[in-house]
Amino acid sequence: MMKRPQILVPPPAVLKNGEPDAQGMDRYFNWMADHGVDGLFINGSTGEFTILTDDQKVETVRIARECAGDRLYLIAGAITGSAELTCRLAARYKEAGADAIAVAPPYYFKHNQEFIKGFQMEVAEKSVLPVYIYDIPAFSNGMSFETILALSNHPNIIGLKDSSRDFARFELLISAIKAARPEFKIYTGTEELLLASLIMGADGATIATAGIVPDTVRQLVDAFEKGDWETAKQLQFELLPMIRKWASKDFPEGFREAIAELGFL
Repeated sequence: MMKRPQILVPPPAVLKNGEPDAQGMDRYFNWMADHGVDGLFINGSTGEFTILTDDQKVETVRIARECAGDRLYLIAGAITGSAELTCRLAARYKEAGADAIAVAPPYYFKHNQEFIKGFQMEVAEKSVLPVYIYDIPAFSNGMSFETILALSNHPNIIGLKDSSRDFARFELLISAIKAARPEFKIYTGTEELLLASLIMGADGATIATAGIVPDTVRQLVDAFEKGDWETAKQLQFELLPMIRKWASKDFPEGFREAIAELGFL
């Protein structure tokens, strides 16, 4: 039997006077859990990790675990310029209560695929937490099909968040990786491709939209599971103009504004 697709949210940084806001996170994160969200991807792109100190990142994870308890699976972004710094952050995240880390290739400097593969392998070898590789070429060095396939064989690399928007490659990755390692988690990071990704065998999604309209996203997933393709398709269509609106501003400002309108920021 197919396992229930998982919906995780990359929440924005919930701050008050420039510091992590425990009360605000408690309200927001538990609201999402009440509305069918399965987990959080803390300190990712939507979470604006670049504006947070390591102490603030760790505190955000600690607060999330404390306020959500076991209701939400916690992946914490450990995105740095070196494997050593990434693994140091992973160790602190583990103490704070994270379940796993998400690791993108180093950003800013351009690197070839051999360097990227070596970087991710070193992190996987040394990290005290399981690793999700995070492919987001818009903001970091992208990973090739061959690189991701090779990395998926490492036992401490347990999943992928694919924000490449390359659906043809996404299908190929699902086909190739799942044949060899069916337990490996493959999530889309593109809300416009949610239904298509589920149909092709993705394990779920890590999408900011689910932190704004979680009921719509969960209804779409439920319709998919029931084989109600027409309802699932119509719900995906309902999401499209909202996504277009929220993405029309410099990322992630549109998503932050939408969450602020809900009263959580």
